Amino acid sequence: IPESISVSTPMATTLGDVAQLVVKIVNHGDACEVRGLRFELGERRSRHGPPWYTCLVRGPGGIQTVKESTAYDSFIGWLAQQTPQSLREQFPGADIPTVDELRGTLQALALQQATQLYSSEKYGSALAAGVTARLSTGAQMANSHRDYCGIGLAINGSIFVMAEVQDGYLETTLRTWATADEFKAWLAVQSDFAQSGFDPATGLVDAWLQGNQRITRQRLNDFVAAGGNEGTGRKDQAQGAKQKRKKGRI
Repeated sequence: IPESISVSTPMATTLGDVAQLVVKIVNHGDACEVRGLRFELGERRSRHGPPWYTCLVRGPGGIQTVKESTAYDSFIGWLAQQTPQSLREQFPGADIPTVDELRGTLQALALQQATQLYSSEKYGSALAAGVTARLSTGAQMANSHRDYCGIGLAINGSIFVMAEVQDGYLETTLRTWATADEFKAWLAVQSDFAQSGFDPATGLVDAWLQGNQRITRQRLNDFVAAGGNEGTGRKDQAQGAKQKRKKGRI
């Protein structure tokens, strides 16, 4: 297990605070054991469908099952009810880590996985120029479906904008650039890893957001190749969309 990463977060009380990190790591196919606490993929009731999860404790009496294999929602709910202290009381002598210790080690494991999954190759000036030119036409790069849609790019007047996307619309601005040259220069030196949300150098984000519809080389290439029609793509849509923009959406 790699050395843990120190993450400045509020004091945690339940395992629910690291639930998304646990799921992310286990979904990658890796069992995760931190001191005497172990998480791994569980046996599903059917051959098909999303993963199931289980939790075990290694103590003086050997390995014992804490939580039988269960589906995602049930597992997340169970974690939210568990504390290190309650597990220590349930399994005397077991070496149960604190939530902060869990978080540090899990973040390190997630970073290790991310360096294998996401390329650090810079996007380069050519792709950056293509994206800038397409955005300058008024096209938006934004996924379009219900609820959270990841990270999108757009131009608002003369300002280039990166924002979180909800229901296909850029809502929460994360960063802006005053000129095309500034945006191009920034995008040219980015990479899939830098934009994944796992890179400590660019700022860690919540585990649920890491790798979740982020900016990638594939999305940028598709956006340029499609003539700006990726996701919502066009600013001028139906009247309902215009009404939403009047409420502050780009």
